[in-house]
Amino acid sequence: MGDNLYHLLQQLNAKSIKDEYNFQRDTTIKFANELGKLNLSFKNKSVIEIGSGWLPAVPYDLIFQYGANEVRTYDINEHYQSAIIKKFNKYYGAIYPKINLPSDILANTVKYFPRTNLIHQSFEESSIDAVISRNVLEHVSAEDLVLLHEQAFRYLRPGSFIIHQISPSDHRAYTDRSISMWDFLQYSREEWDRIQTRFDYHNRLRMPEYINLFKRCGFKILHLGYKSARNGQEIPTSIHADFQKFTTEELTAGSIIVILTPNK
Repeated sequence: MGDNLYHLLQQLNAKSIKDEYNFQRDTTIKFANELGKLNLSFKNKSVIEIGSGWLPAVPYDLIFQYGANEVRTYDINEHYQSAIIKKFNKYYGAIYPKINLPSDILANTVKYFPRTNLIHQSFEESSIDAVISRNVLEHVSAEDLVLLHEQAFRYLRPGSFIIHQISPSDHRAYTDRSISMWDFLQYSREEWDRIQTRFDYHNRLRMPEYINLFKRCGFKILHLGYKSARNGQEIPTSIHADFQKFTTEELTAGSIIVILTPNK
C-alpha cells in the first residue's frame, strides 16, 4: 500500500469535522482538567504537540480557549490538507465568531511541521513550556521514545510539563471485533513484526514500561490515570513470555493519561 492510498483511506475513514472536533475537544478538556488539579495550565505557554493528526482542533483550543501563546505541531507524515483547514476554519469560526481566523490557512500562532521527525530538531535549552501527545506514543519505538524524552528534558523549562494520552491496546480490534483489545500480547516480537506493517506499527509497551522509561529520562510522575480492561474484552489465554511478568491490570491498562515534569 503506498502513502497516497493510505492517506486517501485515512480521509475516507475519518469522522466528519464536527465529530472529530468534538472527539478532540473532549481530550483537550480532559487534559486541562487534570492539569488544573495540579495548578498547571496552558495559559501563556509555548507548546509542542507530538503528532498532528489531520485536524488542528487541539492547537486551536489550546490557543483560543486555554490561552497558550503558540503551538508547534510536528507530523511525521503530512495529514493537514488545505481543503480540510479551510473547512475547519469556517466551522471553528462559526462556533466562536469572536475569533478572527484566516480563511484557508492555519492561525498564525499554530506552526505546522509536516514530514518532520521531532527527534532531529534542535531547540534552545529551557525554551518550551509544555508538550502534549494524543494516542501517538504507542506508535513510536521504545528507542525513539527514549530519544524524544531525553531531548524534551533539555528543551523544557524548569516547572514545565508533559501530558500524554496513550492507547496501549491492539488497535486492530477497533475494526475487527473478532480480535480482543489485547490479542497481540500472545505473539513474540518476531511474530508481531511479521504481522504489523509500517502503517499500523505498535510498540506493545505496557504501562510500567512507559513509566520506567519516563523516569529514566529524568522525569517525575505528577499524575497517572488509566482504565482497566473493558467489559467483555478477554485477554488471550496464551500470553507470550515477554509479557508474563506483568499483572493483568498492568497488561490491560488503557486510556492512559500521564503528566510529567522534568526533575531539574
